[in-house]
Amino acid sequence: LRAIAARGMALGGGDGGPTILDLQSGALSWRDKFIDVWAAFNASGTPPFTTRDVAVYADVVRRIRSLAESTFGVSGLHLTAPTFFSRHSGDRPPKTEHDEYWHVHVDTLQYGSFTYTALLYLADGDVDFSGGRLAFVDERWERPLERVVPRPGKLVLFSSGHEHPHHVERVESGERLA
Repeated sequence: LRAIAARGMALGGGDGGPTILDLQSGALSWRDKFIDVWAAFNASGTPPFTTRDVAVYADVVRRIRSLAESTFGVSGLHLTAPTFFSRHSGDRPPKTEHDEYWHVHVDTLQYGSFTYTALLYLADGDVDFSGGRLAFVDERWERPLERVVPRPGKLVLFSSGHEHPHHVERVESGERLA
């Protein structure tokens, strides 16, 4: 998955700290906007993802869906947009309000379609970057209740409503990839 994210993100990159790649919609951060990653592949002459890349991605999505269904006791879940890779770079300051990923939020309010959130880490919070922990906060959005240190392959599942306000702590150095 790291190679898939790197291949797509190499064609873009946000001006501020975060870069987003959504393979389902084809959206890729580029400077201060989004571009179509498939058009970027065509324009660059770079071949898009291999059949193996697509199979690996599809298998991971299937396994995450299965774990979420089992964890929450539901069936027939659909992973909806946005389903994306995110890279947060500690060496690039925010350029727009959308680059300020560290504000407390609730996923159903931010994305609308979310009932459950699945977050799969692809980088190590003690090796690849500093900061960038996922922090769940109290109902007043003030006091941290729990912090999750990213580890490659760690999957965090939680319901996306008001019961789980959270944020990502600011990445101080390196690159956080999820």
